[in-house]
Amino acid sequence: MTEKTPQPRAFSYIRFSSPQQDTGDSMRRQVELSEEYARQHGLTLDSTLQLTDRGLSAYSGVHLTKGALGRFLQLVEAEEIPQGSILIVEHLDRLSREQVLDALNQFTGIIRAGIKLVTLQDGMEYDRESINQNWTQLIISIVYMARAHEESEAKSKRLCAVWENKRNGLDKRKLTAMAPAWVQLSEDRTTFIPVPEIREAVGLIFRKRLDGKGTMRI
Repeated sequence: MTEKTPQPRAFSYIRFSSPQQDTGDSMRRQVELSEEYARQHGLTLDSTLQLTDRGLSAYSGVHLTKGALGRFLQLVEAEEIPQGSILIVEHLDRLSREQVLDALNQFTGIIRAGIKLVTLQDGMEYDRESINQNWTQLIISIVYMARAHEESEAKSKRLCAVWENKRNGLDKRKLTAMAPAWVQLSEDRTTFIPVPEIREAVGLIFRKRLDGKGTMRI
């Protein structure tokens, strides 16, 4: 009797850099695409690892030091994720938006460890065999990595310029509406206006504390 070949472990990695995307369509879309790929290929997604990075940037690389992807790569390096396993992502930019050499090093490290990398947006499947047989896959991946980094770099520069412009206009308009609870920003955004009832409550707290009252008593 012929033994069945063990089914490879399949992992879905989901990431979005903005916390606002958690309530939007990004999470749902990435989950559904991964589940659909698994169904079409007769795979069961491994749920022992929660491979989701919410609000973590792939441009700064924080998802590698504080996120789920970093933990996954550590398990791969420790050979606790077996060779032949499959890592499913929506697009290569979910893995990295760092500079090309850094992104490429991460990409090839995953492949060299014997992990198949699947990108759902373009239907690409990367592993040692596919790249050795068709090296243009590597060229395509580098183009994607370069484009992802350039997009994030351009966005970062735009945001820096916006905030620099705001800081330069501080003598005319306040930088942000965030302020202590006892003041609020005026409609023309030029000054903070005290909120009388809250200011009085805060003053009362300070007076009671100066009179020797404790926190619980106050």
